[in-house]
Amino acid sequence: MSHAYLIEIEQDTVGLIVREAEGYRFYATRRSLSALQSNLFCTATEARDAIMALQDRPEAKQSSMTPLHRAAAAE
Repeated sequence: MSHAYLIEIEQDTVGLIVREAEGYRFYATRRSLSALQSNLFCTATEARDAIMALQDRPEAKQSSMTPLHRAAAAE
């Protein structure tokens, strides 16, 4: 399971979802999503759905949640 996801809508990066002890926190990279900035969600999918609902762009039907993986520590 990933600890962070890059969120894109129609290949436009709109923010990051980061897993924390209490849930998944959203960090917006677009001013249009500032209402969700730092909101806490139960799941990453719930966060993505809230982002899509707030964007309300009918033409933007494609979204992606790309897991961000930490680089393995050099030994």
